[in-house]
Amino acid sequence: MRFFYGEKNVLRALEEADFWKRQESEHIDVIQEVVPDLEEEYVNRLDEYKEIFDSTHARIVQLMETAVNCHNLLSPEIYQNMISLINLAVRQSQVFIEFLSLLLRDSEAVKSNPTAGIVINHIRRESEYFIGVVTAFLTTSCNQQNDFMRDIHEIRDIKY
Repeated sequence: MRFFYGEKNVLRALEEADFWKRQESEHIDVIQEVVPDLEEEYVNRLDEYKEIFDSTHARIVQLMETAVNCHNLLSPEIYQNMISLINLAVRQSQVFIEFLSLLLRDSEAVKSNPTAGIVINHIRRESEYFIGVVTAFLTTSCNQQNDFMRDIHEIRDIKY
């Protein structure tokens, strides 16, 4: 992720979250394909994660469409909703990574399938990448408040 979008970094981070929630949902399909004999309890949990990721993805798309409809002039409320949703996406990925670690440690089907271990570790690293990128964004640019009143005045001063 690039950090040169200025105050629009929140939109870029939201795009990252959009991409990674779709990826994590697809990764669940990959795990289930690679480990067809995965224990039922893990299959059920993966199905729950898929629903969560798909639901979060849908919320992200809705919020992105709101931003487009507002011509990316974000009210403080929309901006905060974006930050909250990005934080939620990161937390979901953190919990998913913990689950993948548990799967590697406790699933007999995974332990007996060397390819599964390689694939799951790859998936885990990709989710860790998402967390790293967005966390860097949140700790640098998101802690700065947008000057919404300045933006509004600049828009009013434009001569048409």
